[in-house]
Amino acid sequence: MIEITPSSLAPIATPGPVVDRPAVKHRQRRLLACLTLGLCGLLVTPRAMAQDDPDQEASQDEAEEERAPAPPPRPTSKKKKAPPPLPPPPAADAQEPGEEAAEDTREATAKAGKDAKPKAPKAPTLEERALRGVVVIARGDQVLGMGSVLAGDGRILTALSTLGPGNHLEVRYADGTQARVKLGHHDRVWDLALLIPQSGKWKEGLTASARDPVRKDAEIRSFTAVRGKPAAAPLVLRGKRNLLGGDDQELDDVLDLGSRVSPADLGAPILDEEGRVVGVLGRGCAPSDGDKPCSPVAFGAPIHAIRNFLRTVPPTAVQPSGWLGIQGVGETGTLARGVRVTGVHPGGPADEAKLRGGDKGMADMILAVNGTPVTTPEALSEAIRIHAVGEKLPLIVFGSDGRYRQVTVTLRAAPDAKAAAAQNPAPPADPPPASAPRRKAPAARPR
Repeated sequence: MIEITPSSLAPIATPGPVVDRPAVKHRQRRLLACLTLGLCGLLVTPRAMAQDDPDQEASQDEAEEERAPAPPPRPTSKKKKAPPPLPPPPAADAQEPGEEAAEDTREATAKAGKDAKPKAPKAPTLEERALRGVVVIARGDQVLGMGSVLAGDGRILTALSTLGPGNHLEVRYADGTQARVKLGHHDRVWDLALLIPQSGKWKEGLTASARDPVRKDAEIRSFTAVRGKPAAAPLVLRGKRNLLGGDDQELDDVLDLGSRVSPADLGAPILDEEGRVVGVLGRGCAPSDGDKPCSPVAFGAPIHAIRNFLRTVPPTAVQPSGWLGIQGVGETGTLARGVRVTGVHPGGPADEAKLRGGDKGMADMILAVNGTPVTTPEALSEAIRIHAVGEKLPLIVFGSDGRYRQVTVTLRAAPDAKAAAAQNPAPPADPPPASAPRRKAPAARPR
């Protein structure tokens, strides 16, 4: 280290006037202080001097990294820039533009779904409703003709000429179900027939029209059998005419057809634009000139002839009523009131449903039929009668064990009285006991 003292500094000789020495000394001291500070700065390590130089610090670090393979990081005195302040958190109700739009869409969808009412089922057209009342008449796999169900009645109107001998007839309804039918009434003159279903009861049918079917603006249609199923088809009516019916009886004001009709379409209803019946397709005979026989021709039986035909239906031409197969009496107990079963017909619907008959306290009691309470045998008979053969009915029963239960019975037609007697003959009467006194035979009377 170089030591500098005040004595080593020689005074500077300057020509000219004498200078104030105290002032010179003052300047010398200041200069000495500056030199001292400079020498002290030279003694500081290069790393300390390079702290304020980023490039020099980087090169210094790289050199040290080459000398030492993995030196630990050394803290530097350089201050890193502080990261920019984070934005304040959004408010609870603040949303991004995209999120806000999505939220609005969800709210609108939820509101629309909440306010939207369930869609009502599409109303059937007139043609679809009419098809519900049209049936196909067949014998086995052979289609014979067509018919229409009387609304609220269940019986079927058709043409007599399509039925042949009238045996083994079946009808096919709109839903594909089948039912055996019997001929209940017929009219040979107008070629009309009424069929009685022997099971079930179709709920939908057709009604009569009061409009003139041959007016100019009328839109008339009928039905044809396509692959064993009814299908609507337009029908042309040319007017009215006279024909010959069965037994050579004259038919007045029949509907004259301008369309061709297949034999398998006979019996089909003729409908107006409102879906109401104005006639039924039948078969008649057109008179010929001279002695020639009449020619078979299809025609439409008008509504007035159909009404007259239905007025002559016998009261016995009705669907068979359902049969339960029991005998009973009205009874009121401590826990229930209904019809106590006193007897059960062997093999009948009640017997198949395991109903038990007998004395009071030992038999079942019928309380309700299909939800309708019954307390007398007459009420029970009426509740069963309104249901058709083949229907399944739930019965509420109070058993002899003091428990309520529900049973389901399948109604059948009542057996013929003579056949039932032959199948179930009455047991022979027991002979009187030997101790019983014998009655005297009455004395013969003179004739």
